[in-house]
Amino acid sequence: MGQRGLLSGRVALLTGADPAGTMKEVLLAQGARVAVAGATADLTAAATSSSDPDDRVLAVPCHPGDPAAVGRAVGTVVRRLGRLDHLVNLVAVPPRPRPLIELDPQSLRNDLQRDLVTPLTWIRHAHRRWMAHHSGTVVTAATDVVRDGAQGTALAALTELTEWLAAELAPRVDVHAVVPSPSHHGARYRAHLADALPGLLTHAACSGAPGGGAPGEPVPGPVLVLSDRCAPPSRAA
Repeated sequence: MGQRGLLSGRVALLTGADPAGTMKEVLLAQGARVAVAGATADLTAAATSSSDPDDRVLAVPCHPGDPAAVGRAVGTVVRRLGRLDHLVNLVAVPPRPRPLIELDPQSLRNDLQRDLVTPLTWIRHAHRRWMAHHSGTVVTAATDVVRDGAQGTALAALTELTEWLAAELAPRVDVHAVVPSPSHHGARYRAHLADALPGLLTHAACSGAPGGGAPGEPVPGPVLVLSDRCAPPSRAA
């Protein structure tokens, strides 16, 4: 029998790097059925590492750099699970150990393809296949950041993309991005991101005030800068 929680009865599609399976387990703990899309090796780990006894994880093989493959993956989720309420894109934004002026332009192009164009492709297909007609929520989250020029460029672009999409897709689809404050990174940031995710998906995210926002409070804008001051709602038992 499925666990009750903020996401009970809903379907979430998780893309990007989640090596420890933390975000997948957060979604499962809140009652969601979870589709994990990615390379075959990643999916094998995702399917075998779940603590869920109710078989609520669907592994969807997909090459994220291929827009047609992304479209087929989204179609598979809707066909197999019957709906698509939430899309969660995890963006690694890896550091580049050199000044931006010395960076190979192709490297920056590859970073922007992975951290900006690929999430947009997932959003586009999820919107067309389900959310435009039934509503939904999109969260694109930087999984960790050690500030440098290349990362700053990618995060600035992600912020701008999110704000435009939030305006274009409202009110039927809510679009959010999560990034860390300059002083917030590592395991502590990732733990706060895991705590904040269910609230973002259900409009009960941290308000930025001490103690966090009450469940049901609107998120103050599409981009959440997560810091130590933000105390998201606790995950449901």
